[in-house]
Amino acid sequence: LASDLDQLRENWVTNPMDYLSGAHISPDGDRVALTARGRVFVAPVKTGRFVRATKKDSVRYSDAVFMPDGKSLLLLSDESGELEFAKVPATGVGNEEVLTRGGSILKFRGVPSPDGKFMAWDDNNRDLWVMDVATKQPRKVSENREGIGAFTWSPDGRWLAYVMSAANSFQQIKIYSIESGRSVALTTDR
Repeated sequence: LASDLDQLRENWVTNPMDYLSGAHISPDGDRVALTARGRVFVAPVKTGRFVRATKKDSVRYSDAVFMPDGKSLLLLSDESGELEFAKVPATGVGNEEVLTRGGSILKFRGVPSPDGKFMAWDDNNRDLWVMDVATKQPRKVSENREGIGAFTWSPDGRWLAYVMSAANSFQQIKIYSIESGRSVALTTDR
């Protein structure tokens, strides 16, 4: 049967800030990546060109952040049916590069290392993951299902500091070495 399909009709938004779901400043502070209604835009802070960084209308994007070089964005895409990380040019010109594949669990918070060689994220299983962007090989960092809190990269990108629940459910700060692939506790479980 023919239908007007309301959800597929063009919809003009009068106040786009009501739909803003994410904003991230570029490394040099001259642009901001905006995520709204599953689309990603790059806006100049002062003067410049407003760019739609994502082009596929049938795909919803989320959590866009600038890579350290400022030339590309790391974001989540639902094109495969699961949320997978992808990289798109910040200029809106060029192709999308899919970084993760075969996901079966919801991913969150992609955080690139300061040198852009690695990225870290957590997932709905409460695991923490690190991936070499060049080889696209993920490694699980977390050791238990108690959960991951905040995480951040060291300025040289060699260490990932994260908060993890210890066996007694107290929070513990650990650091993960990219070189050795091992975690070390910085605080006790007390």
